[in-house]
Amino acid sequence: MLSDAEHEKVARLPYRQLVGGLLWLAVSTRPDIQYAVQQLSQYLDCFTYTHWNTAVRTLQYLKGMKTLGISLGGSNPIQLVGFTDSDWANCLDTRRSVGGYAWTLGSGVVSWATQKQKTVAASSCEAEYMAAYEAAQECIWLRSLLGAIGHKPQEATTMLCDNNSVINLSEDPMLHQRVKHVDIKYHFLRERVASREITVRYINTKDNVADIFTKALAAPQFVRLRDILGMTQHSTRGGVA
Repeated sequence: MLSDAEHEKVARLPYRQLVGGLLWLAVSTRPDIQYAVQQLSQYLDCFTYTHWNTAVRTLQYLKGMKTLGISLGGSNPIQLVGFTDSDWANCLDTRRSVGGYAWTLGSGVVSWATQKQKTVAASSCEAEYMAAYEAAQECIWLRSLLGAIGHKPQEATTMLCDNNSVINLSEDPMLHQRVKHVDIKYHFLRERVASREITVRYINTKDNVADIFTKALAAPQFVRLRDILGMTQHSTRGGVA
């Protein structure tokens, strides 16, 4: 337990300002720190030295990798591809799951998110199904954006998931009884699959880049998935090349 004096010392640390700055980077040009910042942002009103030190280490990581940025490019036509994932009830306080997604266009990521789910999932399938819903919403917006600039996708957009049960639920309406208690909005994904705007395909967990947005990873796997996101070192300043 900390003494009153130590509590006052912790309270004077510029934790909120630091996390706010990290959050701006995480949502704009640095998807590699998205998960860490999402975790740190949960303790803005009850942070400790441990949280402060973790935030500082995140800042030190950015300093050491300050030339790392997203590289965009690819062949014509450029294909929009999504990745979605979720942990299951890993938050000990609420037992809510953390979902994440990434959408790549050509060689680099153009949209990503880490989100704590609003309800407790009764199974890993439910958690991943809810994460896939969030990814599907973003997909429809991105398809609309591409259409507005003259690159409307002519085929269903591929979304990759490492849970076969989610794929089955998205394709077979007869399985709806298994998740009938899940909020109706989450069946948005099934409608988009039926309308052939989205197709959900399986990807091995070790190759699912959305994993980087849902949990802390060992360094080798973190670097591998970061590379798949299209993040490379640049000699010039700036996050996108």
